[in-house]
Amino acid sequence: MTSRIDVKHIPKGQSFFQMGVDHLPTCSYKTRFLFKLNENTIVRRFFVQKILKRRLGLHNSVSFNNKFRTTSNNLRVGKNVGLADTLILSYAPVSIGDNCSFSYRNVLITSTHDFSDFSKVIVKPITIGNNVWITTNVTILPGVTIGDNTVIGAGAVVTSDIPSGVFAAGNPCKVIKEIDFKK
Repeated sequence: MTSRIDVKHIPKGQSFFQMGVDHLPTCSYKTRFLFKLNENTIVRRFFVQKILKRRLGLHNSVSFNNKFRTTSNNLRVGKNVGLADTLILSYAPVSIGDNCSFSYRNVLITSTHDFSDFSKVIVKPITIGNNVWITTNVTILPGVTIGDNTVIGAGAVVTSDIPSGVFAAGNPCKVIKEIDFKK
């Protein structure tokens, strides 16, 4: 996947893509067409969601609405996950645990550009634990890990790791308080 990169400048766990040389991972034309069909409520109900789930490797218990998108098949999504209209720029792997809920207008971004050379795309994976609620208008940036049993508040921009069992919010997102899930 990477080429023509000076290895001594690559931080651990980080990958580069050289624009014009490397090919960023993308969904096939067929998958992109299915996303377009998914926007039609009638067609979506009958067959499109089932086919999209199969093509993306999503469990049958995963749900999403007509505005859900991902740029590639780099997804590992657990059971009982609601993705709503989340946009996932998945040039690096995105892992989402079981029983997670995404409210509306969320974005997960696994890539950025190198400030010294905009033709280099830097990619880092995103990992989200089990029982996580990502509320509305949340942006999760490359390389972030969110722990289990965590809630991310509306409008948050998650720039660094968030531990388990907390409520976090803000821009940049910070831990507000610890929470204890009663089951």
